[in-house]
Amino acid sequence: MILYGRNLSPYARRIAIWCALQGREVERRMIAPMGETWDEVRAHNPVGRVPILILDDGTEMIETFAVCDWLDETAPEGRRLVPATGDARRACLQRLALANSLSEKAVAMVYEKNRRPEEFQWPAWQERLTTQIRGGLAGLEALAPEAGFMGGEAPDGSDIAAVIALQFVEATNPWLIEPACPRLAGLAERALALPAFAETRPEV
Repeated sequence: MILYGRNLSPYARRIAIWCALQGREVERRMIAPMGETWDEVRAHNPVGRVPILILDDGTEMIETFAVCDWLDETAPEGRRLVPATGDARRACLQRLALANSLSEKAVAMVYEKNRRPEEFQWPAWQERLTTQIRGGLAGLEALAPEAGFMGGEAPDGSDIAAVIALQFVEATNPWLIEPACPRLAGLAERALALPAFAETRPEV
């Protein structure tokens, strides 16, 4: 399989880690949908967004939730990262949704603050994003365990999304992590002991 998207993308990185934890081989195309590479991305996704996962039979899959759902549906025995049914599935998906929402707002902050020329920035929008991002971090901090993972002894899909969200904020706008999130930081450190996380960590 071929995965389009850099490790800085919290969505492409989620798929890369998901595949690694399931023991799947993936060829990486570390590109962003900008400049000269945008046409290459649009050749596989008409909206021009990553991640894109091209399966071995040539099928092109887009959007992180859809791709991860397929990866779980076709996972080897015992390798699902979201429980198949019941309360455990609902709880995992809710944690994952919170982490995903945090990532979305953190990405929005990058476009607004890091990339938009200063004279065109919207302070009220940045203030709102700051409140949302810090709210998401606080929510995940409350859910993060003191030991192990939210998924138990091994990380599940919500652990992946939570760690990625935190590390994306650290890499792009670390000033947003206020107040500190020691439990979430501890979860991330435990995750980084696993190659799937350590080998995909974006540069700060």
